[in-house]
Amino acid sequence: MGLGQCCIDYLGVVEQYPDVNAKEEVNNLTVQGGGPVATAMVTLSRLGASTSFIGKISDDYFGSLIKDGLTNESVNIDHLVVEQDKRSQFAFIIIEKGSGKRTVLWSGANVTPLRLKEINRGVIDTAKVLLLDGLMKESSMIAAQYARDARVKIVVDAGSMREGALALINMSDYFIASEDFARQYSRANDPKAIAMELLGLGAKTVIVTLGEKGSICVTPEKYFYQPAFKVKAVDTTGCGDVFHGAFIFGLLQKWDLNETMRFASATAALKCREIGGRAAIPDLREVEEFLENDNLS
Repeated sequence: MGLGQCCIDYLGVVEQYPDVNAKEEVNNLTVQGGGPVATAMVTLSRLGASTSFIGKISDDYFGSLIKDGLTNESVNIDHLVVEQDKRSQFAFIIIEKGSGKRTVLWSGANVTPLRLKEINRGVIDTAKVLLLDGLMKESSMIAAQYARDARVKIVVDAGSMREGALALINMSDYFIASEDFARQYSRANDPKAIAMELLGLGAKTVIVTLGEKGSICVTPEKYFYQPAFKVKAVDTTGCGDVFHGAFIFGLLQKWDLNETMRFASATAALKCREIGGRAAIPDLREVEEFLENDNLS
């Protein structure tokens, strides 16, 4: 079960990011669903897990694309709230050819925040894992409390420094922070030191993703580093979101943390093969075959 942001992404490739007042031709334009939690649910669905998404959109054109992007991937949207006459979130993502690095220009939704009555406690109570991105702080806190009461595992996606993510840290079983979040949170240069700081705030396990440099995991008992896997990166959009979905898949399989991190890293690497956050998300067989070849960089 995931509660969080969903959007539509317009993506295109440029030779290089243009200067101010310059022009640059866009190639390989594509439109895909996006959003941290929504894309994580799509990842889980492709890997074979049963998924459901709680969020809020409007009845506009972007909202219809968001719904289609989830239902076409067998993500349950029975609890996706649609508010009339508002605007759903969308983004323009400019990808630099060669490096796969991207620049995101986005327009936030103007729907009202999820209300208490719009969050179905029953479906959270029956979930095995709840993923939150903290973007809707109040509804995320409510959902986290429901999950905690029902002993549902809580995973928090801390993509960037925001109040909602920090508010959830002491309720999380797994707090997954991006390198950007870590840098914004602490002046320390050592990701392990930052992870230890975050662990001290109450998380049971802290993971920091470091892009092409891999990822680290810290618990009160141990620390380990997971190297990145070697792929030709076309686009890194959604890489972290896919990591989160694949990490949860490992939790559902009851794998140990080392195996779960390895699997999540491989799945995220495979996503980078094509443009967009979802186009190249692999299925389980693809990931297993990739791991058999041990494509570590």
